[in-house]
Amino acid sequence: MDFLSRPGSAASDSMLAVLQTTRLGHSLAFCNLNIKTKEKEKPVSTYSKLDPEVSLMLAIPGNDVVPPGAIAIGNSTIQYSNTSKQPVSVASPFLTKIVVTAHCVLFKDPVTGVISYLLGGADGRLVLVVVRLNTKPSPAPLTSDAKWKACRINVEFIGVATAAQTLTVVGHGLVYLGAATGPVSLLIKLREASRNPETKFYYDILQTFTGLGSILELHVVRNVEKQSLEQASLLAVTADTFGKGLTIVRNSINLQDPVDVPVSGMQKAWVTSSPESAGTTSRTFVLSDFTSTCCCTLDKDDFCETDPGGDLILTSRTILFHQLSDSLCLQVISSAVRLLKWPQFELVQEWRMENLAITVASLLKHVLVVANGRTIHMLHITSNAILPLRTHTCTNEICALELFADHAGDQFIATGEWITSNVSIIQCSTMALIQENIQPTGDVLPRSLMFCRFSEEISYFFVGRGDGNVDYFIFDETNKEMTEHKRIPLGTRLVTFIKFRAQGQVNVFACSDRPSVISCRNGKLLFSNVNIRDAVDVCPFEVTGDLSSSDDLMVVRESSISMGHLEDIQKIHFIPQHLGFQVFRLSLDAESPTVAAIGDKKDCRSNKFAIHKSPECVDERLLYILDRHSFEIITTFQSADAMDCLSCLCHWRVAGRSFLVVGTETERQIPDRTEKKGDGLEKKWNGHLIVLELINDKLQIIYTYTTTEESVRNVASYGDLLLAATDNALLTFEWLGHQLDEPNRLETGGSLNCHLDVVDDTVMLGDVQKSVVLAKFNSTTRAFEVTATDYTNYSFVSLMQRNNQTVMGGDDRGNLMVLATKKSENGEGDLGNQQALEPTSWISFGDPVTSIKRGSLVSPESIGDVSVRIVDSFVFGTSKGQLGIIFELEDDV
Repeated sequence: MDFLSRPGSAASDSMLAVLQTTRLGHSLAFCNLNIKTKEKEKPVSTYSKLDPEVSLMLAIPGNDVVPPGAIAIGNSTIQYSNTSKQPVSVASPFLTKIVVTAHCVLFKDPVTGVISYLLGGADGRLVLVVVRLNTKPSPAPLTSDAKWKACRINVEFIGVATAAQTLTVVGHGLVYLGAATGPVSLLIKLREASRNPETKFYYDILQTFTGLGSILELHVVRNVEKQSLEQASLLAVTADTFGKGLTIVRNSINLQDPVDVPVSGMQKAWVTSSPESAGTTSRTFVLSDFTSTCCCTLDKDDFCETDPGGDLILTSRTILFHQLSDSLCLQVISSAVRLLKWPQFELVQEWRMENLAITVASLLKHVLVVANGRTIHMLHITSNAILPLRTHTCTNEICALELFADHAGDQFIATGEWITSNVSIIQCSTMALIQENIQPTGDVLPRSLMFCRFSEEISYFFVGRGDGNVDYFIFDETNKEMTEHKRIPLGTRLVTFIKFRAQGQVNVFACSDRPSVISCRNGKLLFSNVNIRDAVDVCPFEVTGDLSSSDDLMVVRESSISMGHLEDIQKIHFIPQHLGFQVFRLSLDAESPTVAAIGDKKDCRSNKFAIHKSPECVDERLLYILDRHSFEIITTFQSADAMDCLSCLCHWRVAGRSFLVVGTETERQIPDRTEKKGDGLEKKWNGHLIVLELINDKLQIIYTYTTTEESVRNVASYGDLLLAATDNALLTFEWLGHQLDEPNRLETGGSLNCHLDVVDDTVMLGDVQKSVVLAKFNSTTRAFEVTATDYTNYSFVSLMQRNNQTVMGGDDRGNLMVLATKKSENGEGDLGNQQALEPTSWISFGDPVTSIKRGSLVSPESIGDVSVRIVDSFVFGTSKGQLGIIFELEDDV
């Protein structure tokens, strides 16, 4: 249905085009509709000779000659008709078996009656339809000139792209292809004449927006270096037809292509530049530990210590080093402030403090503040002198300093005190205290202070404390005070801050045992973890104070120095892996350097946009062993029996060995001696358990067990036991050193037990007949006993065991619900008897939840509200590629 109108017609009168389906077929009817009275008249015109496979109707506005009409898109045809019954039909091979999923208007001229539509098909086809209305009146009668037609229709093939759910024109020739269930959305620019020389299509891809596609399975991968963070990455198995069946999802930031230099004990680092090094890869660094200073040169991957010569002090710890210009640099040590020529390091002037040592320093342009004990000294640095300006004496010794300025250029000093742990603000023009103790509950020493203006509208002030907590405030430019205090725990050791610029945005690197990057997006702070073990200090590769020069960083760590390019700073990273095959099942072992995957035949798609596989590899599944980091194929395995279909897999560690167990479904033709059916053969389903071991990058079969007339639907490990879910039973195996023992069989009464999960000593089974079973392990009999079972009214697409009495599941209607065992009157469940599972809560997403796993993409601390106490967290994926996180809170919250 669509509304039509003729140019110049009244706003209250509209023509309604309706595509009708009757017992005689499809018809296109036109009727008048009065918007004011909301009355529809009888059809003024009906066209009934439509293609029986018509699936889409589009409006065609009229002009001064031709009345309004519509086109109907069918199988290989486009049919036009209008209110004057002037049909036009065009056939095109570009429309053969097309299922249009999206369309948009590219061009529309109501005066001349020219309109063009871009159609997007489910198979990725892009087709341009141009309708040009006739501007010459038809002769009377019309039959006297058979050549006259109401319009001309042209169909042009643009190319093949992602299957679009939406098509939106964002500019002249610019179209956004939104894919709700595909791996990528595209921004394309249509070409007017020539084809793209690489793709041979009439469009160019300007930008790609990565998505997940329909999620089949999620796997939580703990960060080995930072397990204490309770953070994880996700491996999302997607129903992807673009050759990217696996996507890594994580919120941490990587240091890309790092160069590690084994250097221990360093505490600070600064980078310098000179006119001679411009345009080269050579850089000079000044490094300092607790007792000395050194100079190092980095040329490509060659990092070595050099003799700087001149008057640079190397026998003392450097508190601050900064290159002021192409000819001057500044070195602050405990006994003096030294102005040096660069790069000769010749002394220009020195400012010393009598009988007291400098402990902290802060520099803003050419103004330097240093502290010794309780006294703060403010100095002005010129091209040939160091000039004292003002001093201020605090109540207690100073442990941290930060010099900053507001929008008006007024300068302020933030101080942190040793004894009281207070943080106060001093105005530089008067050296008067304007805000004392901005954080009254400061029970831990402030070790680092940082003022950062992320944008013109908002500025933040950070306080890094010795226990890993970070306090942050908004700086009120009007009242000159810190407001809106919040606290977030970033680590367990002291936090220090370094300001740097990446991707054109100002950011703050928080160094601790859990390094993080603090950024501001849309006025809100984001805390993104950096995927390295620790960071003592960070040195951005600046050029004479220009923070926008590079995104490269030097990270000073406890036992080494790492240099690399910082990954894009964003909340979530989606890294698709171009495997070339569709992944169906995945298994990971925390101690294994490999990933096992069941997938279809590699490279069975003709191109990256193809959606159909060749017939010979539709049902052919292989076992792939992939490198955990590069995801390159190490080896493959294919069952010797052509009728075997690999269905499930898991890792199993037993007797000091690491096995990979694969379950199969096998369809065999078995003669039926009692009853002949058809050709005398009856189909029986058998399954296998294949125990494999990876030896020298090759898979070797250790043992094979056959389940007669049952398929293996799922497998899991439980300590030294192997669990296999068959059609209607749970099999428990022990390893005898060279083979599997005869299994202990638990009849579940279900059918096709596709869901299997183990938590503590309880196993959960779920089948396609809507039944859920909980069974507890009996250590005496070494067998599982059913404790709870229920036949629900919900067809679960995914199931996960939360604990030994609670199950979470997503049904086929888009609901995520929690099932719990029914408790007795005294409030305690009787595990000795079978109980019922009843739904206690549910959330409707409108999209089936296909996978649920325990874990999270963010640490619980990053929520930012310390009053919220999180007990557990779960991550889930849906059939349309949505990712979600569920936090379980304490009962009293």
